[in-house]
Amino acid sequence: MVTYSPTIETLNNNVAGVIGKMTLGIFVTMVAAGLLSTAGLVPVLFSGVVGWIIVFLPLVMSLGLMWRGETLSTQGIKLWFFAFAGAMGISLSLLFHAYTSASIVMALAGTTTSFGALAAWGYFTKRDISSWGSFLFAGVFGLIVVGLFNIWLDSSALQMTLNVLAIVIFLGLTAYDMNRIRNMLWFSSENVEKLQWFGALSLYINFINIFVSMLQLFGNRE
Repeated sequence: MVTYSPTIETLNNNVAGVIGKMTLGIFVTMVAAGLLSTAGLVPVLFSGVVGWIIVFLPLVMSLGLMWRGETLSTQGIKLWFFAFAGAMGISLSLLFHAYTSASIVMALAGTTTSFGALAAWGYFTKRDISSWGSFLFAGVFGLIVVGLFNIWLDSSALQMTLNVLAIVIFLGLTAYDMNRIRNMLWFSSENVEKLQWFGALSLYINFINIFVSMLQLFGNRE
């Protein structure tokens, strides 16, 4: 009977594949947001009901994946990932239109640095951080609920608090997800590519949320 014997090299290659896929998704999002903002299409896209649809589309797609994700094939999750990255780019074009280029670059640099540090810690730590998940996901749910409430309330102080909490929560999720991805790829020898796409999506969502929160917290408007 042949048993699966993973190696550190195989694990590192598989995790590198996750990071590469995540990076490609971020590239798609940033390019889409930048092009739409530069082309001056933001006022047209975000007028009326269409604007609200664009804003909430990534959230709806995320909920849809939670419901049907396990039924998707490897090719299906790949196509969904890039569709999601494109939809996120369209949604983020509103922020690219509102904030200075210097602020966008600063937020991207800050996100990359902090995300990289927590991802590395999550990958190399010997600690069992699996218990973090329930608390962090509860925090995300709280952010969504309060964020939706603040659309009506329109409180700048509350939005600032949400941005700070979002950075902390999604950095924590970055460490948690990287640790989970490492363990998942270490013990699995089947459907590795599909697992990579799901792992890339988790890290991608963390990165984008940290970026948006840093931009809103520290950025300067046009």
